[in-house]
Amino acid sequence: MRTSLAILASLSLCSLATAQAPDEYAMYQGDTLLNDWGIWRTVDLDNSGDFIGSGELVGLGIDGNMINYVQDVKYREENGRHFLYIVSTNDLILRLEDMNGDGDVVDPGEIVEWADTRASAGVSNTSPDALDHDSITGAFYVTDDNWSNGTQPGAGIHRYIDANGDGIASGPGEFSQFVNGIAGLSIAGLTGQVAIDLGDFEAIMVDNTNGFVVAFAQQDCMLYAFQDLNADGDAMDAGEAWNFCNLVDDVAGLELNADVASGALPNAGCLSSSGIGMYATLEVLEFAPGAGPLGEDVYWIMSTAASATCSGAGGRLYRGIDLNGDLDLNDAGEVVLFFDGANSTSGMPSAYAGAAHDGGFSIRSGGGELYFLKDTNNNNNAMDLGDATYMSGDPLGHFVGEMDNMPAGAFAPPAVINPNWTIFGTSGTSSTGSNPVISSNGHPIIGQTLEVYLDGGLANSNNILFMGFSDTVWNRPPTFNLPYDMTGVGAPGNTLFVAANYQFPSGSNGLGQAILPLNIPNNPNFIGWDLYFQWYCVDPTVNARGATMSNAAHAIIN
Repeated sequence: MRTSLAILASLSLCSLATAQAPDEYAMYQGDTLLNDWGIWRTVDLDNSGDFIGSGELVGLGIDGNMINYVQDVKYREENGRHFLYIVSTNDLILRLEDMNGDGDVVDPGEIVEWADTRASAGVSNTSPDALDHDSITGAFYVTDDNWSNGTQPGAGIHRYIDANGDGIASGPGEFSQFVNGIAGLSIAGLTGQVAIDLGDFEAIMVDNTNGFVVAFAQQDCMLYAFQDLNADGDAMDAGEAWNFCNLVDDVAGLELNADVASGALPNAGCLSSSGIGMYATLEVLEFAPGAGPLGEDVYWIMSTAASATCSGAGGRLYRGIDLNGDLDLNDAGEVVLFFDGANSTSGMPSAYAGAAHDGGFSIRSGGGELYFLKDTNNNNNAMDLGDATYMSGDPLGHFVGEMDNMPAGAFAPPAVINPNWTIFGTSGTSSTGSNPVISSNGHPIIGQTLEVYLDGGLANSNNILFMGFSDTVWNRPPTFNLPYDMTGVGAPGNTLFVAANYQFPSGSNGLGQAILPLNIPNNPNFIGWDLYFQWYCVDPTVNARGATMSNAAHAIIN
């Protein structure tokens, strides 16, 4: 054991509880000839900070059945568990979870029919397009554009919530018609009330700060906001809907964004091919709380228009900040053209999907290239050198579909993908009901930094990362045979899986997350060594010992 101390002698350790793990992406794509339609995932196997390397595009949910035609993908963490919610084949909302930790979501029990939009709305056919969740209430809002030369029954915006906690939202009272597409509704205009279209909503985002929903109305080329002010379960009453952002000017009587009106901001649409009115397709919306340059909430609006249908409007990403707090983005300076794909160095005349994270936005081009955009010089756009980082492309030439970002390690990489970092064991349950989970940014490589992550810990609490050289025995003394049931030491439901030869203190942030970087010495003698990790999470009220254990990880240095 004395020789093992050498590896720690050169480790530079620090606790960065507020740091964030590099994001991964879940993406819907596929190819007709390959018949591999489904959800794919990016994994940074070579620790390069991107997903360009061989094998870094991994099949996550390819089953050839339920996960087929997908309209939207949303990642969500719930009590330490990681889920993808998707709008999929047969107008179902599916919930996907990697329950056995093998790196995919196609095994028995891992695909759950969370909601049937047809049955919920009581109609024979629906057409759900997009969904977003309210992190405060736990509800999902889903757009349904059942529209064929006019609004059809079931169209509008629907609200789903798993009220009884049974893992699905198909029970009594778990569905409501938040916005009724076939009902008439008017909102305040410049000189009076203006009738608006409710039957062909596409994208949607939830403002969790102010408690309202914003959806893009395809027929009106408008972003409308909706809020249930009288708590009757819908947003169909007077004053519960308003003009949130008008970047196109296709509905007479509604206020136009001041900078579009003055010409300072390019119109987000173009003349309709029919010769009547305007056309626009702002079909990617994201709300990012606190992501502005001064910590403001940000509303991201992306055009997915194709060059053939709306030349010049495709590949545009707008950033909105409600500077005067009036709950709209129509005032001067509130919307900027953050990225103009067609006129960028990446040459992106069309964009298909996007996701907000880490103060920036990842945008996926019509060709499948993925860029992360961030305003590095604080000039309100991401058009300058260094603002756009190429993250990945699709070497298989798939159809490019929907996407969302998620924390690295949310879904365990299969052993065949990364045999040098494997997760094992089960977590205990904290006093808040979460399950501490261990993950990392890869595996230990000599001369590089291994970051070990904690999710699902107690907020703003202390933690200890255990690291040892065995998962069968810990010569403390006394000697512990592993795994060790911790019931006898006051922590029932928890198991010690690893030898705690070295213990590194850390602290969790307000979300119960922590990160501990370990610099692996550049010494080839360490290649092939086994390391074992597990988090000890201080939790004073959970049990007599005041602690909860995470699951564990086995790493091999290379």
